[in-house]
Amino acid sequence: MTRGAVRVEFVKGEGRRYRSRLHRADGVVVEFEGGAWNKVGGRPGELPHDLAHLIVEDELGLREGVWGVLAAGGMFRHATVVAGRRAPQATRRGRDVIDEAGDDIMQAEILTRVVCDACAGALAPAPGGSRRAAAEHAPDPAALRRAAGERWWDDALTTAALDRCRERLRAAAAEWAALAPGAALEAAWSHAAPARPAKRR
Repeated sequence: MTRGAVRVEFVKGEGRRYRSRLHRADGVVVEFEGGAWNKVGGRPGELPHDLAHLIVEDELGLREGVWGVLAAGGMFRHATVVAGRRAPQATRRGRDVIDEAGDDIMQAEILTRVVCDACAGALAPAPGGSRRAAAEHAPDPAALRRAAGERWWDDALTTAALDRCRERLRAAAAEWAALAPGAALEAAWSHAAPARPAKRR
């Protein structure tokens, strides 16, 4: 784990349920239930949505997406503090973190979907070919941009970044599939939120 990184655990439940657990730098542990999944191609071909978010946000440097907000003290409605002591004014600070992130949270959501769809071959099926074949080739950058929409696009989503995401997403999917119920896959979040620039949107 890199210096300043916070630990994240994805705990496998029975069936398709899972829990995500963030060990924040202030000693607070935040947990929330997950149930959504993303297809990413390869075998087994899918992984928990919250894990996909972490990988895509990390590769694209999205500091104020879901994981950046949680690491900075933001609390989404479905998140619960399960260990540690929250500082005074933590509730207000959590709301402020979410308000400051604004549309960046939705951008992270949309770009995670676009990257996963591209990795699964859903954006650019090869002419006369299979979706599986398309999943091994990066779609035209313009197709990625159209799928995201101009409002949500980020220039960090290059062909090289997509290739890195594909490799990490599929590796994580294979690691997840091999886990027994009750076991956890560990990851790290290391992108500290920057000083607030003027909002783009």
